Amino acid sequence: MFKRWWIKTRFLFCKLFGRYYIATQCGHKTKSMAKVNILGVEYILMVYRFEYCSDCLVKMSIRCAWCGKSILVGSPITLNTPIRKNFKVPDYAVVYKENPLQLVGCLRWECADTGLDRAGFWVVPGKVHRVVSPLEMLMATEDVVIVNDLADPDQAIPYPNNNHL
Repeated sequence: MFKRWWIKTRFLFCKLFGRYYIATQCGHKTKSMAKVNILGVEYILMVYRFEYCSDCLVKMSIRCAWCGKSILVGSPITLNTPIRKNFKVPDYAVVYKENPLQLVGCLRWECADTGLDRAGFWVVPGKVHRVVSPLEMLMATEDVVIVNDLADPDQAIPYPNNNHL
């Protein structure tokens, strides 16, 4: 509750008194916080590195192949294979691999079975950054695996063979 209030207060001050920055990659003007609308849902987007403006970051967002909700840049993702033979791939779905078919999905409750499904992050310029999933970590050791924050890319172990992306 307090965190949400704090973000809204920061957004108000940024809107009133914040300065504009020129994004280094796209060249557009942006502020450090912006209110954006993605698929009808309003978000307060915080820009940290000023490589891309808030509008370009919104354009890089995708939809989950399973629930259709948005996946923003920096979000943890799953890479799942459809089980049903008659599954129709939505036209907005992002395909990670063709054989076997792996679709990019979100880590929300209705899409992922557990946090063990986290297989990467959706990163700029709109691609999958594959990391070792907690399940893969568990299979590689006979010890306990603890992942404090599934949404933190700094705690993730990069996947050893990322050259096919």
